Amino acid sequence: MKGQKIDFGVKALIVRDGKFLVMHNNGVKDDLWELPGGRMKFGETAEHTLERELMEETGLKGKAIRLLDTWDLIRDNYQITGIIYLCSLEEGEVTLSDEHDAYKWLNADGGSLDSVYDIFKSKMMKWDWKEISKNI
Repeated sequence: MKGQKIDFGVKALIVRDGKFLVMHNNGVKDDLWELPGGRMKFGETAEHTLERELMEETGLKGKAIRLLDTWDLIRDNYQITGIIYLCSLEEGEVTLSDEHDAYKWLNADGGSLDSVYDIFKSKMMKWDWKEISKNI
């Protein structure tokens, strides 16, 4: 159908001290949070997109450990499909980009997902958080 667009995105689950990083989008009035990451540019691998987006959005240097899950968002004539990687935190302190107005660390136990966007929460509720935390 004419006018339809599809993008591919990569998100990072960064766990530190039993908590995982979430970001709040600038201009969103609701208390909804997402994992850091973004859209792939032509010629990038998923891992390169992840590293670039982490640096741009958070100032953190991270590396993909393993693929955790997939996600999809479909609205009208737009779709974004993506993957979520478990990531190691190599170095850095969180520095917000213009895209976000806040960040926080939520307990990495699956019990603190109420404020996470539904497209991620529905996936994250099914994860084995104990296993994820052991891999960091």
